Amino acid sequence: MKKLFKEHDLLKTILILLVVIVLMTWFIPYGEFGSSAVFSEGEVTPIGIAHLFYGLIYSMNNYAVQIAFILLIGMFYGVAVKTEGYKALVAKISKAFKGKEIPFALAVSFVITVLASILNNTYILLFFMPFIISVLRRIGLDKISSFAITFGSILVGILGATYGTEGFVGFLEWVINGGGTDLTMSTMIVVRAGVLLLAYILFSFFNLIYIKKILAKKDEKGKNEVKVIDDAFAVEEPKKKNTKTWLTGLVLIVLFIFAILGFITWNATASGTEVFGIEIFDDFHEWLMSLTIGSNEVAIFERILGGPFAYYDYQLVPAFGNWYLFTYAIVIIIAMIIMAIVSKMKFSEFFENMGSGALKVIKPIAYLVLAYTAFIFLYWVTLTPTLINEIGSLANGFNPFILTIQAIASSIFNSDFAYIGYSLSTYLGSFTGAELNLGVVIFSTIYGLIQFVTPISMFLVFGLTYMNIPYKKWLKYIWKFFVGMLVCLLVIFTLLAYL
Repeated sequence: MKKLFKEHDLLKTILILLVVIVLMTWFIPYGEFGSSAVFSEGEVTPIGIAHLFYGLIYSMNNYAVQIAFILLIGMFYGVAVKTEGYKALVAKISKAFKGKEIPFALAVSFVITVLASILNNTYILLFFMPFIISVLRRIGLDKISSFAITFGSILVGILGATYGTEGFVGFLEWVINGGGTDLTMSTMIVVRAGVLLLAYILFSFFNLIYIKKILAKKDEKGKNEVKVIDDAFAVEEPKKKNTKTWLTGLVLIVLFIFAILGFITWNATASGTEVFGIEIFDDFHEWLMSLTIGSNEVAIFERILGGPFAYYDYQLVPAFGNWYLFTYAIVIIIAMIIMAIVSKMKFSEFFENMGSGALKVIKPIAYLVLAYTAFIFLYWVTLTPTLINEIGSLANGFNPFILTIQAIASSIFNSDFAYIGYSLSTYLGSFTGAELNLGVVIFSTIYGLIQFVTPISMFLVFGLTYMNIPYKKWLKYIWKFFVGMLVCLLVIFTLLAYL
């Protein structure tokens, strides 16, 4: 057992955090903010033994879509790495960027950062991580720098949320419902975009220093091929030197385009919050779904793609901008089948490769379930409002530093930013004008920063477990950026509050 925790320190840290949360429920009463931000304290409601096991089941059920999506990612790459086209594509891209490792890494990091900041579902980026990591490893980057460029850049995008990120839209909508009616997706957008740029520059600075050290240790001539054996979806060399890559490249490009089209909120959210106000995709979807044939006027495309049932009114294939992970999963499955057919993969091999790929993401999924469970406990026993109320009593009125502490306290144990908005909607909505605007910036940026270190951060947990990187090693790598960014944010909060 000691060896297990030594080799898997992230598991130990998550379990310790779970214990801390459980103990908190035994001593701290739950609470809630009602109308006009009036706090009501409830009773102490401890988490018991039965709750522990039910929490795991509840987590798997509540996040079944995300879990299924990650399994599908494993299946896709389990198939892809066995095709000659994918092998040749990874080898070709790696060869093209040999000697250009730093510009390539920084460019990839920038693209991921921007996409994480504007996509309304950040999970979609996980699909591309195995491919990018395989390329980064082959051009000479080690595990920790490859993790930083990929999963780390997702966290930078979450820190500098602009028009998207996982949970930000939900957070904003809950605060609007709680009283912050003047808020929009453009509230303090210049500041939030500035934080995004600042975070990317600072993050890239530390990455650059580390990558230069890594590259300095390579062969002086830099001609030796880097053999990677610790990449979960590492690819072998293609059997033929002239293997065509255009189809595999086209498949990945199409998947990338669908990710952009499907998960940028072009017009407005499902609940009506306007983002960009671009209606062309909504109009096209309405036109397409309304096309009819025959004397009975059958809506042909709605029937083919899958329209709503009599007692189930959801569009499973909505307009671009409001896609679900499920919708994108259909595209992935089609792409996977095409790649298998073109590579002449046998039916039995296809399912065997899918199973092999799925097994490689079982461990990350297990860790994610544990991390989700920590959030579920605080969803059942609402301790966050109680903590926020106690911290808020340290100041009379609005104080950006107290609000920063509150944001830290609500983010450490939370993997769902939208839920923070839900549980604190009337509290945050009670602020007005510039104070409310700054409050949104404080909570969104601090939440993003905390996700770099909290052991229940979804993308951190998945990435570290997938790449088999010790949690302590990541903390050692990221602490300078974390401290530097925290100082920068405190300066920004001070300037906005008092100038």
